[in-house]
Amino acid sequence: MRALLIATGNRLRRDDGVAHTVLEQLGSARDVESRALLQLTPEVAEDIAGYDTIIFIDADIRMAALSIEALNQVPASPALTHVSRPAEIVELSRALFGFEGRAFLCRIPVDDLSSGEGLSRRASTLATQAAGKLEKLLGDLRVELYKGGR
Repeated sequence: MRALLIATGNRLRRDDGVAHTVLEQLGSARDVESRALLQLTPEVAEDIAGYDTIIFIDADIRMAALSIEALNQVPASPALTHVSRPAEIVELSRALFGFEGRAFLCRIPVDDLSSGEGLSRRASTLATQAAGKLEKLLGDLRVELYKGGR
């Protein structure tokens, strides 16, 4: 299994950088690569095409609880902008570059998007929880692949 974890967010906006902290806590594994981005752009669609599993990790001020969900279909899209949503990137990769893998979105609830560095206590705790849940997800996907599933 080849997996790519993509963290988006701005470390200079306090909790908005939580996804980058999750990547750091996950460390490295032989079949997992990671990328830390400021924002998603359409160019990412080509980058993800060669992977079996993509996991987007991002802060979300609208969320009440940590969430990891499969990206099965693209939501209704607003007019083109310079920022893209994970489901749009996946759909673009499927259409243009033949991506056939699985995609997930890990959304981490945050409260503080003010200027400055460092996570709030809550975001720091949730980053650790997210890293644990993502490790489990990756482990489950490896087992499923080993058993011959998709």
